[in-house]
Amino acid sequence: MSSEKKCPCCSGKLFDNCCAPIIKNQRKAETAEQLMRSRYTAFTLADNEYLANSWAPETRPKEINTEDDAIQWIGLDVEEYEKGGPEDEDGTVIFTAGFLSSGHLCHLHEKSRFVKHEGLWFYLDGKTESKTHKMGRNEMCPCGSGKKYKKCCC
Repeated sequence: MSSEKKCPCCSGKLFDNCCAPIIKNQRKAETAEQLMRSRYTAFTLADNEYLANSWAPETRPKEINTEDDAIQWIGLDVEEYEKGGPEDEDGTVIFTAGFLSSGHLCHLHEKSRFVKHEGLWFYLDGKTESKTHKMGRNEMCPCGSGKKYKKCCC
């Protein structure tokens, strides 16, 4: 990803000043929200190693493989958080992530739980809900391009 691109986590910051240093292990996430945003960005980049390393060992799956997913991530909206600050040992973040998959617009709504071990934040688990909408070819593309879906992301 280009260093002059906006970060996929929708923070409004440049990638190199937002999630890149966390994903590249150049600095640690100071809050649960920062870790959640970096994990969303890792999903957009199919960075399975970072996703595994940022998952709490007690709930981490044996294998993470995002490379086979036919998903195009299109946005993140952090709606609420509770605790999860630099001085906390746990926290929750509620967010909605949008993505396109097989011609469907999907929204994943999750209440994620995070824990801190030895000064590092980890994703513990989450409660999820999802909604799916079949995209019509003449609908405006949800990626924000301003083009019709049939001329953009299909």
